[in-house]
Amino acid sequence: MFKKPYQTKTQSALRSSACRHLIQESKEKFPQAWSSYEENSTGTEAPVLSKLQVVKFTSHVGDKGEIFLNESNEPLWIRAEPPGAKTQLLVPTVYTQWRFPDMLPILWTWQPVVEKLIGGADLMIPGLVVPKSGLPELKKGSLVAVCCPGSRAAQAIGVLTLDTHDIHKVAGAKGKAVLVAHTYKDCLWDAGSKQELPEIPVETPVSEEANSKQQDEEAAAENFSLSAAVPEENSKALATASNDTPGISPSEMDDLLLMALKQVIATTLDQKHASNLLPISASLLYSTYMIPNAPYGFDLDIKKSNYKKLVKFLKAVEKQGLLKLKDIRGELHVKSLNWQHDGMANYQPYTVKSKQAAKENGTSQKAQPKNKAQNIKITELLKPTSALKPLFEDVNASQTYYTRQQARTVLESYIQAHELVDQQNRRCIKLDHILCDGLLTKDEYSKLNAFPRDKLQARLQEKMTLYTQLELPNATPIIKLGYPPKVDIVCEKKMGNKVVTRTAGLEVYGVDPANMAKELRTMCASSTTLDPVPGKKNAMSVLVQGHQVKSVTKLLEKHGLSADLLKVTDRSGKSKK
Repeated sequence: MFKKPYQTKTQSALRSSACRHLIQESKEKFPQAWSSYEENSTGTEAPVLSKLQVVKFTSHVGDKGEIFLNESNEPLWIRAEPPGAKTQLLVPTVYTQWRFPDMLPILWTWQPVVEKLIGGADLMIPGLVVPKSGLPELKKGSLVAVCCPGSRAAQAIGVLTLDTHDIHKVAGAKGKAVLVAHTYKDCLWDAGSKQELPEIPVETPVSEEANSKQQDEEAAAENFSLSAAVPEENSKALATASNDTPGISPSEMDDLLLMALKQVIATTLDQKHASNLLPISASLLYSTYMIPNAPYGFDLDIKKSNYKKLVKFLKAVEKQGLLKLKDIRGELHVKSLNWQHDGMANYQPYTVKSKQAAKENGTSQKAQPKNKAQNIKITELLKPTSALKPLFEDVNASQTYYTRQQARTVLESYIQAHELVDQQNRRCIKLDHILCDGLLTKDEYSKLNAFPRDKLQARLQEKMTLYTQLELPNATPIIKLGYPPKVDIVCEKKMGNKVVTRTAGLEVYGVDPANMAKELRTMCASSTTLDPVPGKKNAMSVLVQGHQVKSVTKLLEKHGLSADLLKVTDRSGKSKK
């Protein structure tokens, strides 16, 4: 909100009654600040002073509000509608939070991330540092302070985009966590005393927890070692485990990735079948072979491991001699596999989740029929206008909506009932006052006495209002004004040469954006995220890295959307994959 200079009007003293109202509001919304002030009132200013200055502002993006300042012209409070909020909120500045660090719940992030926030970015979910005690229980729309481990001094203040207990369930822990309203070193901070960031000790050693966790992860990445073959009892335990069990650590995800890779080498890509498939691209190995061969009850996610990237994982495995890699035209490929490796000597394959699921259903995987996608049925409907109602009422047609064939039948019934067929030319229809009022223009009204039958039918359908009925599988039909809405698939450049594919408009056709993001992440072996669609309430768009138009189209066809319901726009300037 204050990334760039903002415009202000004339500054004036805040009325006493407004000051009292502001004090009462701050006591209700920030009781921790007042409790701290009452406990240490000696030499400490109150959170809201009895004498304040107020100035109205307009930000560089058009946001309007008020800034409350002390006698030294230091901004202490803001009243505005920050990004992510639905109404105006009373928001403390960093100067106020530094005096009362417990007034806002705190989320933690690293210093390199803070530098991005100061530059105008929002805090993304992967940028959060989660203490061992977990994130505080906060609701969507809550004000939060963003701090670095080691100090409770806020470096940014913003609004939560979702509940913290759901923060790792959306699109694989991607997307925005906090929409930033104000930061240290922004233009609002610059308008004050320009106080440097203070050191406010942390009661809970978040810094030590986070640093210890980071050191463990770095050590795991550097000292990767192939584990021994999974014993039979461990395989059985994994086969009955549930991925819903919270607390899968990055190290445990490392083990799952290695187990899946060994399973692929021992079964799918064994010496007999791999000769015609190698070399194979790293992304294809991961999405087509490793993910389906995960232990039953678990889902692989490279982002939740210590490696974060598939390339790092495969290079670590290569150092141990389990496979060899080769770069082919800029893409990493697995050149060969080492079936004689010590880690494969006594390896016992386990039951993968697809086979286990087939066994539980009492049938083999091969015997299971493939489920065909249930296509979405689109029906064009027409609604009579007020000028056409007498025509429909005359033949007792009382429906609200009509198909095109039904509309043709209504007109034919009217023609037959009133004997309007021209006997001299049976292709023409004589016009009475009801047909003239409903179907002719003002110029035609006094000039025409008859009209060709086919053109009269076309004119009737042109004059009626077009609606579209959507029949989704297992859902009540929905009727919408106009033509059927399109699902927008836009491939565009973002941040230099980075290409992303954005899909919006899924909710209309009953497609869950979060599930779509998860499916695309598996299909494309690329990261995905969800973003709100500007100007549309409760609408989300799915972003996937890379030029993935073909994959998105194919996946939507599986959800029942035909090609004529998709609108593809390519702004990337690159050839399609």
